[in-house]
Amino acid sequence: MTQSVAEVLILTINALGAGILMFVAGVAQKIMNELDELEFKRFLNQLDKAAMSDPFAVTIATLPILGAVGYFLAFGFGHWWFTAGFVVWLIGGTITKVTNMPIYQWVADPKNNDPEELRQRRRKLRLANNARAWLTLGSVALMACQFGVSEVLLTVAAAVLISIPLLLLARRYTPGAARAIAG
Repeated sequence: MTQSVAEVLILTINALGAGILMFVAGVAQKIMNELDELEFKRFLNQLDKAAMSDPFAVTIATLPILGAVGYFLAFGFGHWWFTAGFVVWLIGGTITKVTNMPIYQWVADPKNNDPEELRQRRRKLRLANNARAWLTLGSVALMACQFGVSEVLLTVAAAVLISIPLLLLARRYTPGAARAIAG
């Protein structure tokens, strides 16, 4: 496998992860914001269980680190844009471990039902989800800079064209659907 092929594979997986994170920070977070505190607790617990047991989500979250370890062992740190992108990805992942994981653990505890504390945890989760999503998207952009300007512009244009119908479709769903989803 060539260095460029390895970079494209890692970049692709990272871009898929960025998409998932942008969805959580945007769509799922809007749903969580519309729920009352106990509905939020129930929804977050279900979301956490579903995400941790979903093979696609777990794979997309894990493969970049495995791929990057192999990549850096094989090719070193000579491609600075790619390395910078990976460092930004690591920072985003660290935010999840330091910020989100304690929130998920606290909310999962059945005795933690204080509405004010749940509101505060939801606010912190929103900030952390947004930070991770945007950092991961930034890491994708940095990794993409490893390639030529024309390839990056073509990729961005293709992503925009693909995103437009998805954004229009997403507008059909409103935060008011949150209560129907939460039960």
